[in-house]
Amino acid sequence: MANSSGLLALLVSIVLIGFPVWRILTRLGFSPWFTVLAFIPVVNVVSLWLLSYANWPIQRTTVQTT
Repeated sequence: MANSSGLLALLVSIVLIGFPVWRILTRLGFSPWFTVLAFIPVVNVVSLWLLSYANWPIQRTTVQTT
């Protein structure tokens, strides 16, 4: 029974955390494989900080047009 509840928790976390992170990363032009970083403790916080300071697509188009 413990194995099935752990598997269920893993699937729920993939759906609730992994899918939105995957969608955000693809819209920003990053590889969706970076979604794996969202499940590694400490690395997920560091990657969130790096993502917050990255050039976003709206900033890229503004720089190119000026």
